[in-house]
Amino acid sequence: MQLGLLPAMGGSIAELWKSGQDARLVDSYMRAYAGSFERIWYFSYAPESLDRYTGDARLLASVRVLGPRRPMPRALRALTIPLAHGHVIVDCAVLRVFQITGVIPALIARVRHGVPFVTTFGFWYDTLSQPGPKRCLKTVVQRLGLRHAAAVIATTKPLAAEAARFARRVVVIPNGIDTQRFVPATGRPEHRVDREQRVLYVGRLSPEKNLSTLIRAAAMLKPRVAVKLVIVGSGPLRERLAAEADAAAVPVDFRGIVDQRRLPALYRDADAFVLASFTEGHPKVLLEAMSSGLPCVVSDCDGNRSLVTSSETGLLFDPGRPDELATCLKRVFTDHALAVSLGRAGRRLVVDHYDLAGRLDEEVMLLADVARSGASAR
Repeated sequence: MQLGLLPAMGGSIAELWKSGQDARLVDSYMRAYAGSFERIWYFSYAPESLDRYTGDARLLASVRVLGPRRPMPRALRALTIPLAHGHVIVDCAVLRVFQITGVIPALIARVRHGVPFVTTFGFWYDTLSQPGPKRCLKTVVQRLGLRHAAAVIATTKPLAAEAARFARRVVVIPNGIDTQRFVPATGRPEHRVDREQRVLYVGRLSPEKNLSTLIRAAAMLKPRVAVKLVIVGSGPLRERLAAEADAAAVPVDFRGIVDQRRLPALYRDADAFVLASFTEGHPKVLLEAMSSGLPCVVSDCDGNRSLVTSSETGLLFDPGRPDELATCLKRVFTDHALAVSLGRAGRRLVVDHYDLAGRLDEEVMLLADVARSGASAR
């Protein structure tokens, strides 16, 4: 059987590399797929080749990357993938769409070639756009993708409930991470309020991540606890956040984009992890932090609540209340027993339920099942 991989709209291995995420696709997902499918095709939105990202002979033998000859608008590429590569797509037993935003080529391929597709529904993507034509278009694409998918992978139960309004088959497979790479630091020193506490954030620097609240909370802590923010990632708010931190006299270390392979060391060096977002799907960075044994302080939204039970596996706060965040951080920094308990419980939860190897096994079984059903229907 052959498997086709479709990234999110505009996606490519190069884009993942820019954000330090290419290793997750290449080293984990492609390797898992290669164990069950004889040939894998990755339909990229950029001119690129796999050998730039891996030297693994097995992957290079079984995976082929098909991109445009030259850069082109992503909407045009989405519409032309089924035409330019129809001779390959028709031989695919199933198409794997990594996010619902990438379903346009899959929808066309289903009509033209009868190839079934499986898509992930891992976030409320239409909510990221302001009300208007663009948001309406995203909603239409999302609903069409859900309605015509052979199966939908939802990462949380609330997302599964939404998908079930349109999809014929919904399977909950949460995100997973490599719990052998993201491990707690050995010999972590006891939290002491007389030394600087390092608070880590990993993710995009964009409005929905609510990082201004983190800066305001750190400023509120200054009279009692010295805090340094370590912010990993890039985005449109970088300069504004730096100005806010300077005005509040809050020390911030902006690390920019960090390769996935180097992230475990940053988690091990931190004293706490904060995710202050207004909305989340099923955040992999929170899984990474919990697997690393960090006490996690996160906003009270659906995606975070799917992982954190307050005072057990982390602490929850109202994302509109920087004072609540400051209070939670103070508890973590002044109550060593609490910090250790949260870190250990978080680690246990991730190891027991969110290890990537197990999640990939579930996904490969689903893809194989859809492929077999599709073959009998074609």
